[in-house]
Amino acid sequence: MILTIEGQLTPDDVRQLKPCYFDVPEGTTQIHFNFKSAPKHPQGHEFPHQLSLMICDPNGPCLSIYRAKEEGATINAVNPSPGGVPAPIQPGKWTIFVLVYRLLTPEPPVNFTLEITLSTDEIVGEPQVWEPGKTALRGPGWYRGDLHAHSIHSDGSLDIPELVQIWRDRKVDFMTLSDHDTISGLGQARSLSDDELLIMGGSEISTFRGHAVAVGVHEWFDWRTLEGKQIPVPEIARRVIDSGALFTIVHPRNEGEPWCCGCRWLHKDMMPGNALAIEIWNGYWDQRNEEALRLFYSWLDQGHRIVATSGSDIHRPPSANKPGHGAVNVVYAQDLTENAIIAGIKAGCSYISAGPKLIFTAKSESGIEAMLGDTLPTEPVELYVRWENANADSVLRLIVDGMPYAETPINEFGELRWQLKRSLQWCVVELRQPSNGLWAVTNPIFFER
Repeated sequence: MILTIEGQLTPDDVRQLKPCYFDVPEGTTQIHFNFKSAPKHPQGHEFPHQLSLMICDPNGPCLSIYRAKEEGATINAVNPSPGGVPAPIQPGKWTIFVLVYRLLTPEPPVNFTLEITLSTDEIVGEPQVWEPGKTALRGPGWYRGDLHAHSIHSDGSLDIPELVQIWRDRKVDFMTLSDHDTISGLGQARSLSDDELLIMGGSEISTFRGHAVAVGVHEWFDWRTLEGKQIPVPEIARRVIDSGALFTIVHPRNEGEPWCCGCRWLHKDMMPGNALAIEIWNGYWDQRNEEALRLFYSWLDQGHRIVATSGSDIHRPPSANKPGHGAVNVVYAQDLTENAIIAGIKAGCSYISAGPKLIFTAKSESGIEAMLGDTLPTEPVELYVRWENANADSVLRLIVDGMPYAETPINEFGELRWQLKRSLQWCVVELRQPSNGLWAVTNPIFFER
């Protein structure tokens, strides 16, 4: 049986969910969806319209198509398309939400057609069962990894083994799969964990006014209800955090409209609200990351205890010719497990680096010692920093309460100490090249107010 749904999108639909409903009879074993829209690329505009689909059965989301594709998608109990999870087709009222991120022309409207093919043919085979791989315990130490990556299960071009191999080649200790609004690739990804690489759960919650990565989730955390309402982001963050996961605002200062509607963080009730972390280094270092770093510092000045992270946001094989440098999170954790890595990040016991090693500690006048994320009493303090593998012509900067306190040219290896007598709220250390931007930055050491 083939069902056809036609509709129009106008400027009033921008940043809205356009619901389309259809009934699925008992005995349906497979559903195929084709989505077409026209015009796709408005005359005179550099960018096409930005439309996505979320398909929900009577119980909730079952297939996410971030940036709708014309080749269509299939749901069944054995081998659904990427973005969907295998499950028997539930009879009843289904909903397809057309998510209108960007619509660039007011006239004429954008026309769309949804062709839905319902099948009762027997689906042969069994769904793939992915057994999680095991990572040997290593004990307390510093671990390096990525918290933000994409695959063919959303808008990436890499399948799961290709993506995992990239991070194996970079010799990180952990990585997170964070496809847009789906968890469909997590089973296969986690099955590839081994003693060399821990693969963690995740999902990028991609609202119309900003994206957040939920690090450590293994279930669907959607930002829409079956009634078509958008769940307030503080409530989504609370649900993610209550599950034990890390809610991270990502690429907050990326260019927004028209380049990427939803990519720039615009949630006024989440600046930073109850978010636990902010991604200050997305992809390769550039001006948008510099702005994210300043935003992080401003939130620290306001008294927020929020953690800085980085994410490759990888979507396709890295280009050998692309200028710039990416970074990884270097986390002190009690072990190489998902819970321990997330706990280390939540505690702020981490720094971000494109290569250099950067150790920052402090000792108060009364003898209390602190590392990244710790809090010292408000009294005179000695700060200590040690670095390795710095680049030529690098400088080390001590940032106190958002302002540069000291800046020193450094060699490849070395250490420095500062004696601070005045009252302060927080401090971090940056390692920079004047000609090439940031190469490493710590999370703060805090002081009691």
